[in-house]
Amino acid sequence: MIRLTVSNLSHKYGNVEALKNISFEVGEGLVGVLGPNGAGKSTAMKLITTLFEIQEGNIFLNDLDYKKDLKDVRKSMGYLPQDFSAYGNLTGREFLEVVASLKLDWDKNKIKSHVDEIIEKLDMKGYVDRRFKQYSGGMKQKLGFAQVLIGNPKLIVVDEPTVGLDPEQRNVIRELFPVISKNRIVLVTTHIVEDIEFYCNYLIVIKAGNVIYKGTKEQFISEVEEIAWEADMDSNNLSKVMEKGKIIRTIHQGDKYHIKYISQEPLTDNSVKASISLQDAYIIHSSINER
Repeated sequence: MIRLTVSNLSHKYGNVEALKNISFEVGEGLVGVLGPNGAGKSTAMKLITTLFEIQEGNIFLNDLDYKKDLKDVRKSMGYLPQDFSAYGNLTGREFLEVVASLKLDWDKNKIKSHVDEIIEKLDMKGYVDRRFKQYSGGMKQKLGFAQVLIGNPKLIVVDEPTVGLDPEQRNVIRELFPVISKNRIVLVTTHIVEDIEFYCNYLIVIKAGNVIYKGTKEQFISEVEEIAWEADMDSNNLSKVMEKGKIIRTIHQGDKYHIKYISQEPLTDNSVKASISLQDAYIIHSSINER
């Protein structure tokens, strides 16, 4: 069983506290890391990917200590940054073989076999021998996923994987999560909740440098279900609800509105308990934890 343990991690930029003594432990599977811009999630991931040196606290990958076993930690990790790119004149296959030759102390035949296996797993045969500069956004991102699998890492960190992609491309990338998260830890940082809604095993939410939630997505939703309501109403009732509660979603239907809102009790006679998505739960948790 693979475990990533983050213990009492703090980080400052000058006098600004980006992370404030955060701790969590995660195991195999897809872990969604949510938070608004400036929350501290990118700083946390830079520490976990060893791009930043630890100032305070500790990180362990199984028995590997980030402070003592940095070289071995890096060998056990794959990283896909948000701005992934490659040299335009290389084909996808050539790029993967170059990365593999730099990362692995293997002979050419073993590297070729390893790269071929990854190409097969991610269904890239149709375009992997084209030059990178000819790739669409989705193809480029899929190549990014392929390169993180080189060396069969225990831990993979993926930063904002679907930013800039169209809906069809986003779906293709999302469908890779079950493939790459088998028998390893995959951390996905995103502000697009749909990216992880159907695939994440565990959820970490960071806000203002603090972890405000860590646990299953089901528990995350259930914690706020009792204060989520929905109803159809006219503009007069809408105004009343806006005064006493907090609206999280509005759909305009002719002269009526269908709304979801937060309140300790129903604010209209026809309000019923809302069926909420992970996106709704994230908005509600963020509202509750406003500072």
